[in-house]
Amino acid sequence: MFTKLMHQAVELIERAIAVLLIVIAALGAIDLVVELYNAISEKGYLTPDSILRVLDSVLVVFIVIELFSIALAYMERRNVIATVMEAGLVAVVRKLVIFETAGDAQYILMKAGALALLIVAVGFTWYLLRRSGICEGEAATDQIA
Repeated sequence: MFTKLMHQAVELIERAIAVLLIVIAALGAIDLVVELYNAISEKGYLTPDSILRVLDSVLVVFIVIELFSIALAYMERRNVIATVMEAGLVAVVRKLVIFETAGDAQYILMKAGALALLIVAVGFTWYLLRRSGICEGEAATDQIA
């Protein structure tokens, strides 16, 4: 009885989180449109800085969508490893795209080195997981279905 009640509570929380992720993604998409409008209306064209701001908004929406995919896979009791790796890769790419070079040169070099190490670590982990067969492209087949 108690175990069944706890399972129902967990399922309710999972659904609530999925709904919240949908709301966040929708708000992020609205923010993306507003950001794009502001970037174009500012000077009549996109500047490199405004392009970076728009790309940052796009990648944040993609990250939230990947988190929603993780929540769905988790609720369906599927293997979420590939989806988590995709979300991690998108988050790392976001940091790479919006990499700021303002500031102390030594700090920038350390930050770039840490980011490069993170990219290599995520990529190598994904490679090892694919090679071991733990995540045989579930995310790619889920996207098609």
